[in-house]
Amino acid sequence: MGLPTHENTERPLSRLLNALPEGVAVPSAWLTANGISPQLVRKYVAGGWLRPLARGVYARPVLPVEWQGVVLGLQRLDGCQVHVGGVSALNLQGQAHYLPLGNEARVHLWSHARTAMRLPLWVTAIQLPQALVLHGARLFGPETGAQGLAGTPTGLRDWTLAVAAPERAIMEVLSLVDETAASFIHAAELFEALTVLRPAVVQRLLEGCRSIKVRRLFLFLAGRQNYAWCRKLQPARIALGSGKRMVTRGGRLNKRFLITVQEGMDAGSG
Repeated sequence: MGLPTHENTERPLSRLLNALPEGVAVPSAWLTANGISPQLVRKYVAGGWLRPLARGVYARPVLPVEWQGVVLGLQRLDGCQVHVGGVSALNLQGQAHYLPLGNEARVHLWSHARTAMRLPLWVTAIQLPQALVLHGARLFGPETGAQGLAGTPTGLRDWTLAVAAPERAIMEVLSLVDETAASFIHAAELFEALTVLRPAVVQRLLEGCRSIKVRRLFLFLAGRQNYAWCRKLQPARIALGSGKRMVTRGGRLNKRFLITVQEGMDAGSG
């Protein structure tokens, strides 16, 4: 079979250029599904309309593809139910005004799909300065779905990045608190910066959260800050389970929420 003629390549190319912004990674499966065969892809690469980023993934040639463009490809072109979450989402939205603990080179992604998922091979094949870390644990029940997600502009046409709003992002941060004092203190400092949250959104997310540790730790930190939005929560509607939970090794037991917290941070919280 010979090369495609100009006539039968012009329309797919026009559709591609109209559909795909510069700076966004496009998986080969999307190209095939949109009528652009592997033969056409090779022609577009040879003609300078596309460039390969790694095996099975391409981009338009002018703008560099940064991590935002890869995540946009995941969300918009590969149909993956992932969002930027945790401390990465707080940083994007100006809610964390210092470097995150041990995460300078990581972008945290969270799945909000009903089933567990992994990053596609085309994503892991792309060489980025940052590592894309996917947290597949289902922190919220299916009834929560995409609640607490927002769209953040990227500057790549009008495409927005799906990110966790601060109400959801801080709960994702709390879910990753380990037994070290540094981890607890870092999460508490991030919480302190959240002077304005939407109490109705917080309430819905806490009620839909699957983690007893996150529920207790969130309410402990909310009581410690006592911001105006904190006082509008209804803790009686939030199930806290039974028994003690160790959050910080060697910490002090908070008698109200039955969690161990960093020594010196328990004052005024019950």
